[in-house]
Amino acid sequence: MDAVQITTIIGASASLLCTLVVGALTFFIKKTLTTLEEADRKNASQIEKVEEKLNDLKADLPLIYVTREDYIRIMNRVEDKLDQLLYGAGSKGKEE
Repeated sequence: MDAVQITTIIGASASLLCTLVVGALTFFIKKTLTTLEEADRKNASQIEKVEEKLNDLKADLPLIYVTREDYIRIMNRVEDKLDQLLYGAGSKGKEE
């Protein structure tokens, strides 16, 4: 075999090897990107569900829970009414 033929065979083999490596890298990169896109879509749908639940919770909070300030205000009114019952209807506060 001539040196030219050996050089041609080595060049062709190197070219084939480079093509295979590039093809394999492209395959794995596309597969990884596809997996990431699927995970992104799944996360987006889960985020939408969480946002929906949070909005529902925000809407229901005033109906379910009482804030500290509201509780204090209501209890003060109840105490005033009890004081009126206990100390008489004429006085408007606690007797000293």
